[in-house]
Amino acid sequence: MCKFKIALIQDEWDLGNRAANVKKAEEKIREAHNGGADFICLPEGFNTGYYCFDYPAMMEAAEALDAETVTVMKNLAEELSVHILVPIIMLAENGIVENTAILIDDEGKMIGRYSKTHLVGQEQFHLRSGNDFPVFDTKFGRVGIVICYDICFPETARLLALEGADLILCPSAWRGGSYFENWLNQATEARALDNNVFVAHVNYIGELPDSPFCGRSQVVSPIGEVLCRASADEAEIIYQDIDMNFVYEVRKDNTVLSDRRPEIYSGIWKK
Repeated sequence: MCKFKIALIQDEWDLGNRAANVKKAEEKIREAHNGGADFICLPEGFNTGYYCFDYPAMMEAAEALDAETVTVMKNLAEELSVHILVPIIMLAENGIVENTAILIDDEGKMIGRYSKTHLVGQEQFHLRSGNDFPVFDTKFGRVGIVICYDICFPETARLLALEGADLILCPSAWRGGSYFENWLNQATEARALDNNVFVAHVNYIGELPDSPFCGRSQVVSPIGEVLCRASADEAEIIYQDIDMNFVYEVRKDNTVLSDRRPEIYSGIWKK
């Protein structure tokens, strides 16, 4: 457990233009490294760009785990000695596509990956969902991942916290409008407070045919305090110093996890 600086890269990503997106990501990661970041996070499906009503463009730009995007990111992580969260639209076996986030350590090695478990809207017809909630050991502490819509389900963060997560990363492509922006902010704060964990949520900006993305990338503390929050519409990198020991300080007094009564909660999964 230690202190480190996290960076969240909030920007626009060009739908279907993987080469341009990877190039931009590399430039932004170098900028974040120069800003002192130890752990750098990109948003959901940055390699293909994201628009939930144009899946052909996303599917065509999807790529395998051992293809260019992940290879570039591994090399960059090793070169800069930083951890990188790399969320991609991934081509799996037999043409199956998943919405996946890969965690790479500062030696350029893949620690593990998580695939989005709660597919939203048309995703359900085009992508394969994940079914697991892994928690990864890093030099900074234990890290879990959810992707965008996943954070709307309290069960996701609770499972990660029960598996020992100190930090939950949430890469998103979250649409705008006051309703959706409030949902992003309040869900992020609630998941952190409910589980006494840090939550880092990184989102897109830019216009969609029917609405903008809402930005508001942010880091929330284990007591639900918003430590930093980006604008709604500006490309920016936000930084936050995190002391993972604070998780344990909070849990000395807040015993919500140990006071649970799972034996009476069966109604949740029976419905």
